[in-house]
Amino acid sequence: MKPQVSILIPVYNREHLIAETLESIRLQSFSDWECILVDDHSTDNSFEIVSAFINQDPRFKLYKRPSDRLKGANACRNYGFEMAQGEFINWFDSDDIMHPEFIHKKVMGLNTNSGLDGIISKTMMFENSIENITGRENRTFLTETTLEDFLKLKISWYLPDIMWNRNFLKGKQLFDEKLLAGQDSDFYARMLIEQPKLEVIDEYLTYYRKHPQNITSHIDNRKNARLKISHLYSVIRLIALLEKKGKLSKDLKLHFFKAMMKYLPYVISSNQDLKALMKLLRKLSFFDFGIFKRWIKIFLAYFSLKIIGKGEKLLK
Repeated sequence: MKPQVSILIPVYNREHLIAETLESIRLQSFSDWECILVDDHSTDNSFEIVSAFINQDPRFKLYKRPSDRLKGANACRNYGFEMAQGEFINWFDSDDIMHPEFIHKKVMGLNTNSGLDGIISKTMMFENSIENITGRENRTFLTETTLEDFLKLKISWYLPDIMWNRNFLKGKQLFDEKLLAGQDSDFYARMLIEQPKLEVIDEYLTYYRKHPQNITSHIDNRKNARLKISHLYSVIRLIALLEKKGKLSKDLKLHFFKAMMKYLPYVISSNQDLKALMKLLRKLSFFDFGIFKRWIKIFLAYFSLKIIGKGEKLLK
């Protein structure tokens, strides 16, 4: 018999954290679930720890990422979806914690309104233990212009926050397996373009663990330029999709222009990446004095970066 809910988790070298995550799933008040873990060929004991949970509870299922799929969490997330049997789908992360009512409250909401494509809960942040709450995401709500407000960061949610109706996800390109950073926002932006019917539960049901290995703690580091460059190309693809769907407003153009001009220091040493960024900025340009002033800053920063290797402050 198929489970009603599939929880999908990519795993890579989480031996010191994964057991706490899985225990929070095992203790859910709602029991009709499967948890599919896709190991990205860990080099520590993560695989063995997960295997021990499976011996105790067969609702946990473990796969290794197929060798013909790109390494990374996105490939694991997509493969997990292919293996999933549930009517409802919820991606989760291997270092976060579920509130005991995480699954129950979402399923209750989806079953109450069968027309929903997804239901959203909220996330709070913690360090070391869930008794040490350090913050809450207060931008998790819906508006009349949800897509644009999400892209402009006026509203926000985390990867585990949405439980999806599987029927909405069928046939769609899910996670971009080539993307190294910003996977969650890229995925959600493309899903929001499809105008899903969503509701928000006004409850904090996910505990997001803050620690040095979070990829978001590295994305703004100049030493990790490859993450920025990967994100640049995802934005290029997203802008093309928004343009195709007729959803690229002037406000969005200005928002992305201001954000992407700051990527100049990360592409300055690659002609190919520099050309891609400049082409994107030209596409985002329109007749506006503010954009004209920013182009001047871009040219000044370009020559400064080329001559003395500095110029980031000019792009603020």
